[in-house]
Amino acid sequence: MIITISGQYGSGGNEIGRSLAEIFGYKILDSQLIVRAREIYAQTSKSADRPDWWPSRSLTSYNEANDFPRLDSALGQAELKLKTDLITSDETFGDYGDETENVRKAMLEAQSRAILEYSEGGGCVIFGKCSDYILRDHKDTIRAFSKADMEVRIKRIMNLYNMNMDKTTGSKWLPPSYTLQEAGQFLDMERRDAIALIYSTDKRRSDLFEFLTGEKWGAGDYIDYHISGNDENLDNQTNMFLEFIRERI
Repeated sequence: MIITISGQYGSGGNEIGRSLAEIFGYKILDSQLIVRAREIYAQTSKSADRPDWWPSRSLTSYNEANDFPRLDSALGQAELKLKTDLITSDETFGDYGDETENVRKAMLEAQSRAILEYSEGGGCVIFGKCSDYILRDHKDTIRAFSKADMEVRIKRIMNLYNMNMDKTTGSKWLPPSYTLQEAGQFLDMERRDAIALIYSTDKRRSDLFEFLTGEKWGAGDYIDYHISGNDENLDNQTNMFLEFIRERI
């Protein structure tokens, strides 16, 4: 079984997906798919370099142990422009001229190959990366999309990016509990920063998805399940999704 989860930033899909992966003993596929897709793109395209606006959370090799959020990088992402890491509807693809369609096809093909390569054999949870669209006709796949009210998302993101230092290692940052009631106790990330990060991340996700697939983000008829991340405690939503998955299985 393959579970894909896409959705609005801060809507709880990531947390629910990680809980399900732990329950089923599935592997999690996230940033490594971008890294592998970039490699495939470089191998198959005429240019050895990825497009400037190819999305990524890291330009270095993927290392799951180091794949955790940091406040400085999060706020930096909120300020990115088209030619660094972000496609926005305020810009056009005119700079690429007639090559735009070729680049789009090459990017989608690279992302598709990376997903199929890493998900071979099933038993995984995939976060985003157009995986719901790419696997829309794939058997034994459940595709979910998560949404939540803006205020809930703001609190959740503020909670996520206000970190506690791990005194044991002295180097790794660990997120506190996602309990929304605790979010107000953390002051390092300001509300306006959380809002900027939410808007920029959602825009990057939706614009890229719509550019690559030609479809509206989160609105495809291939979405099997819609997650509501409005609950303070996501256990109830996790259990509901778990029941849906078991019925499908």
